[in-house]
Amino acid sequence: MKLTKRNINIDLVKCVAVYLVLSVHFFANNGFYKIAITKDNFTGIGFRTFFMICVPLFMVTTGYLMKNKELSKKYYYGVIRVIMIYVMDGFLYAIYRHLYYPEPFTIKHTINMILSFDIGYSWYIEMYLGLFLLIPFLNLIFNNLKDQKAKTVLVLTMLVLTAFPGIFNTNYHLLPAWWTRLYPISYYFLGCYLKEYDIKINKVANIILIIIILEISTMINIRLSFGNRFVCDAYNDWGCILNVILTFLVFTLILNTNLDKLNHRVKRVIAKVSELSLGIYLTSAIIDDLLYYNYFRPWMVRGITGYFKIVPLVFILSASLSMIINTVYNFINKLFIEKYIKPLFFK
Repeated sequence: MKLTKRNINIDLVKCVAVYLVLSVHFFANNGFYKIAITKDNFTGIGFRTFFMICVPLFMVTTGYLMKNKELSKKYYYGVIRVIMIYVMDGFLYAIYRHLYYPEPFTIKHTINMILSFDIGYSWYIEMYLGLFLLIPFLNLIFNNLKDQKAKTVLVLTMLVLTAFPGIFNTNYHLLPAWWTRLYPISYYFLGCYLKEYDIKINKVANIILIIIILEISTMINIRLSFGNRFVCDAYNDWGCILNVILTFLVFTLILNTNLDKLNHRVKRVIAKVSELSLGIYLTSAIIDDLLYYNYFRPWMVRGITGYFKIVPLVFILSASLSMIINTVYNFINKLFIEKYIKPLFFK
């Protein structure tokens, strides 16, 4: 792997994002959402609030990396790797479900699961494929706006439509909420904006702002859930404005951190985890199910101490499965895709 061609800061963003994905799934699998919120789990709510920037970090990264992609045959070639990794994960997931649950393992059943996106955390792939198809046209919109002011207005308009309703509509319906599910496009445009304009925030100020926004968001979650089960609603969903701000701050903090002095081996590990991140995300559905529901029980991993017991293990095992999938993909790519499929897109 050649590090000279890589943006190690963006690689680190993807590493952080995928680890936070496994972290937020910790709360989905340890019974956290089934218990009443009291003073005993305030810390857990703070962790869960911070972990919710995981998917937004991936979406902002997509905008940052894909801002200059144009409509062409070779553009569509770029989605083959994503589809192949998803399909291989689908077969792996089907085998697992057959071994541990009374589910059939047939080609028809497996293909149906894959095409229906009925595989673990495959909702992200379903979203990404649609976003991928839109990217050349989104870029035409963004890149053809005449100046920074117009591009700022575009980003703010998308945030008003997708991010603000979650907070402003908590008690009263003050903003139209029909467009809120388009939040991936808001994050995409934000990534484009950060790519074009070198926004720098003083590191100390950046960290302080992260703490302040995290505290505000955590207190809102505690206030609206206290005494009841944790409430998952628009005000703390992926696209809400507090998540947007927190994502922006964390992304810029990592992006503007000087990593030049990092040990070469550490950089290689970061780059490798970044390369494996999609597979880690997808295969973690298998590992989550295997560990949380077969080898552990919710009460065994509840609380912050449980987080440190199981999430690193989920990461290691998911990374191992992802490495196997990537190795198989590289073999297929070299043997077949590069020879027979790629020429069709690059003629």
